[in-house]
Amino acid sequence: MSDLIERGAVPEGYKVEVFDGRVIMTPQSPEQDWTVSDVKDAVKAAGIARERVFGDVLITFPGENDAAPDLTIIGFDAERRKNSYSCVDVLAVVEVPSEPEDEKDYVRNVRKYGRFGIDVYMIADPFKQAVTLMSEPHAAGYGRVLEIPYGEPVSFTLATGERVKVDTSTFPVRDAQEG
Repeated sequence: MSDLIERGAVPEGYKVEVFDGRVIMTPQSPEQDWTVSDVKDAVKAAGIARERVFGDVLITFPGENDAAPDLTIIGFDAERRKNSYSCVDVLAVVEVPSEPEDEKDYVRNVRKYGRFGIDVYMIADPFKQAVTLMSEPHAAGYGRVLEIPYGEPVSFTLATGERVKVDTSTFPVRDAQEG
């Protein structure tokens, strides 16, 4: 199945990941797309080159399931391997949950991204209408967790010293019943 994912043989509008030995196929909502687009615009406005910012690209995690985050920011010297990058190259990840209280984003990814030292993990949740911004990664997750309501600006600094400020006032929202 991962071969199908790498070749792009996925139905249009869906995101497919292999997680804990299961294939997860999730339709991308317009709200996810719009939110990722807004964050990507903020990252580019911060002067970060487009070659360092992408969505749904495979990130490898040694000894664990690989991931294709909604948005990834990589370092200056990141080395592309086929159609993927190593988690050691990742400076920040942004995820937009596809359902309320998404365990993958709020539990499993928190542990995984923290354990692998990804400095910044941002969850932009259209159901909660809030951003959860995590930093200070450690073996079990993150030492610093801030929840910021939509409408408030969100700022974070990458390990490179680059500072990103995201205007969340344009982030779309979803009713929890839609999940």
